[in-house]
Amino acid sequence: MNYQRTEHIAAGQFKVGKAQNSIFQAYLGTCLGVALYDKSTKIGGMIHILLPEPPSVTSVDFPEKYASTGVPMLINELKKLGARTQNLKASIAGGALVGPVSQQDMNLDIGGRSTDIVVSMFEACGIKTIKSETGGFFTCTLELNMDTGETCINPAWEDTCKSQGDFTAPSLENVLSTIDQLKPIPQTALKIFRMVQSSQHHITDITDELAKDQVLSGQTLKLCNSALFAGMVKIDTLKDAVLLMGEDMLIKSVITAAVNNYYNQTGTSGYSLCKGGLFFHAVGVASTAEKIAEKSGKSSPKSAYTAGLLHDIGKVILDQYVADSSPLFFRKLSQKNESFIDSEKKLLGITHSEAGALLAKKWNFSDGLSEVIQLHHTPEKTKGNKDIVYTVYLADLLMEKFNAGFDLEKMQTKSFEKALDHLGFTMADLPELVDAIPISAINNDDIFNIQRQKK
Repeated sequence: MNYQRTEHIAAGQFKVGKAQNSIFQAYLGTCLGVALYDKSTKIGGMIHILLPEPPSVTSVDFPEKYASTGVPMLINELKKLGARTQNLKASIAGGALVGPVSQQDMNLDIGGRSTDIVVSMFEACGIKTIKSETGGFFTCTLELNMDTGETCINPAWEDTCKSQGDFTAPSLENVLSTIDQLKPIPQTALKIFRMVQSSQHHITDITDELAKDQVLSGQTLKLCNSALFAGMVKIDTLKDAVLLMGEDMLIKSVITAAVNNYYNQTGTSGYSLCKGGLFFHAVGVASTAEKIAEKSGKSSPKSAYTAGLLHDIGKVILDQYVADSSPLFFRKLSQKNESFIDSEKKLLGITHSEAGALLAKKWNFSDGLSEVIQLHHTPEKTKGNKDIVYTVYLADLLMEKFNAGFDLEKMQTKSFEKALDHLGFTMADLPELVDAIPISAINNDDIFNIQRQKK
């Protein structure tokens, strides 16, 4: 039997290749996916577009994020490999209006405008579009077989609706027992969390504390040198990390390394849709929340980053029941016309937000961090920490709408405009906020490269 590698094309990313035994795949919500293939040379590629054009023409760090700049890059790279423009055939998908849709969503029409730009470019270049399914109200996948050039567009969870046997909801005692059995976030990291939350710390206090845990220190240094933090210079010691990266980046590295180990206790058949999916969703939310906090001035960027990383810790607890007892169980929820939280409560008797709140209490998190974990789906219920809860809610919503494919989550969006208003934004600011999604922090080929059996 032959095995075909499936490579996930994350938002703001494109990839090209020639005669490969692989499938390029993109999960698409509001984003737009474009596949191009020249069958005569077996050269093809795919791009996953976030926005129609850059919010600013003066500085474009990641031109592949935009229809206006990314598509020309894709075509040029294909031509460099030997593809002929006149032989390229295109398939286009995505650009949906995900979740409850307001008139402002319709007016903004991010996916529609991206589609118009792409279609105009193809017409000007003489590239024929052979398949196009854009707009609508559902999340889909676009796949390109790099060996044959065949493409397919399907609802994201179409193949996961079969019943997988009986499922028994956990009792509160079961949940508490699972919390005790899971490998916790190291005490050293929890102490550093509390230092950061209280703002009563010095960098030497953090490095001294970190030095006591050799395993976490090693994991932190490894992360400092990884693509996640784009280290350009080799970092060998914690002192080097402070000097070369600065206090804020070292703290982010410590927290991220600790959370990575905790999130890795999930499989790929419950909440996480790929290896490391929950962790990479958390990193995306954390980085986006940090940017939102910087732009709004409503919260500490450091606290927003930490809260974003930890907002879904309850999913790790409940995933222990879902992953083994009912594979792909939660993916079926995306087809129901009720909120994710309501469905979760009905099926499990507890939500991941409630389970996370139990864990936050056990780990003595601050009130603000605990409220984020408990109320990040329902920010309107927040009492004393509205700024940071709305910041993480908005970051989570942006990731769910524009970076589908990491984990399963169907957020209710009735507080979307309220969140923007609370943080001092309007719908006109949305492209700039989407642009803040940190592509470099969440594009990691190793996470998504899996093997698919080819029959």
